[in-house]
Amino acid sequence: MENQKIFGIIAIILGILVIVFPMASDLVLSVFAGIMFAFLGIYYLLAGAYSWNFSKGVSISYIILGILGIILGCMLSFNILLFSMLIGIYMYITGFMLLISGIIGLAYRTDSITKMGAGSMLILGILTIIIGFFAFRDPFYAALLIGLSLIIDGISLFFGGE
Repeated sequence: MENQKIFGIIAIILGILVIVFPMASDLVLSVFAGIMFAFLGIYYLLAGAYSWNFSKGVSISYIILGILGIILGCMLSFNILLFSMLIGIYMYITGFMLLISGIIGLAYRTDSITKMGAGSMLILGILTIIIGFFAFRDPFYAALLIGLSLIIDGISLFFGGE
């Protein structure tokens, strides 16, 4: 319980910092994401080398994933625009999934409560696509989106719990 409040406060502070310093935050986050992809690539390379004696097909797929991970990690480090584009693409995919779920829910649900939930998914899908459009075009909106997410998560951690 107490840890949740501490993590909530930290998330709120980080969210405010990301919003106040958007370009510096995007730079730090792009470097962090690049390092994570590079480590993931190294892990897959090692897993591919380890599994060579067991299965050549699995090993080759791990090695290909490892090389792609290292390349993406190197490309992503210090590249704010690529980082922003990846966030935008993520938001597009999430928005389209929500949009399709909302349409399917409206078409096949019969009671009003589940139709209302499907309608809200449809609206959230449209809003997520719009946010993804802005994040795809400008790194400031990607930082704003990350900062707001941190603040909202921080508030829910601070006030949530048992």
